[in-house]
Amino acid sequence: MFVKGACSPIVLCGVGMYRPIITLITDFGQGSYVGSMKGAILDVHPESSIVDVTHEVRSYDVQEAAFTLCCAYPYYPPGAIHVVVVDPGVGSERRGIIVCTDKHCFIGPDNGVFSFVYLREEVRKVIAIRSKKYFRSSVSPTFHGRDIFAPVSAWMARGIPPEEFGEPIKEHVCIESLQMQKKSEDVLVGSVIHIDKFGNLITNFSPRESFNLLGREGIPRFCVKQREITKHYRFYEEAAPDEIFSLVGSTGYYEIAAQKRAASKILDVGRGQPVELRLL
Repeated sequence: MFVKGACSPIVLCGVGMYRPIITLITDFGQGSYVGSMKGAILDVHPESSIVDVTHEVRSYDVQEAAFTLCCAYPYYPPGAIHVVVVDPGVGSERRGIIVCTDKHCFIGPDNGVFSFVYLREEVRKVIAIRSKKYFRSSVSPTFHGRDIFAPVSAWMARGIPPEEFGEPIKEHVCIESLQMQKKSEDVLVGSVIHIDKFGNLITNFSPRESFNLLGREGIPRFCVKQREITKHYRFYEEAAPDEIFSLVGSTGYYEIAAQKRAASKILDVGRGQPVELRLL
């Protein structure tokens, strides 16, 4: 069972115990960086189960890291620890933090990588990582992933509570552009927050949040670069060839897509492109 509020990675089941899960998201790509992070984890807690979500986040792309985490973490069991290291400010004054919800803990830099966690979850506490006794004995100013975040995750997997690593903080970095705004009684303004490998445009509109902001439900209609997207389907194959349409994607956000083509190329749209939503 999982004890609500404990934020503990230990999950008991009958007479046994699951190995604590630590997930990794980085922009390290190939090379020794990922392997050395795993070594730092296993050096503290050899029984940890380490899961590579991806190490192919675009270099320094904090927003892509935030979206990748958003897509992955809900599918892990309670008690999982999620380490995100996309950290262009490593070595600077930016803080390392632990973010705790009822089911998960997140460890990484305070630079916006946990923005979707703040927007989607009830965060119980955010801890600034200060206690050096849980770091590696020698800390490189350019590799906090290996020397701070990895060992901290391993000590948490061993049952050290978050409060032991530092003091609670009330303010933390959240990427403001990920939040939609109300333009009028009928219209919301948002943006394209991600373009997947198929060229689908993932927006920052979710049905529930859109309905709540506008005070009613309805059929979504989108406007991108003065082009109206009027067709809305449940899945991709419902659309006609080359038709541009919207649907609710697997992430829970509205997508703008084209049948077996890249909507991003057809509309000549990149990430950050403003999008308007109207409910009919």
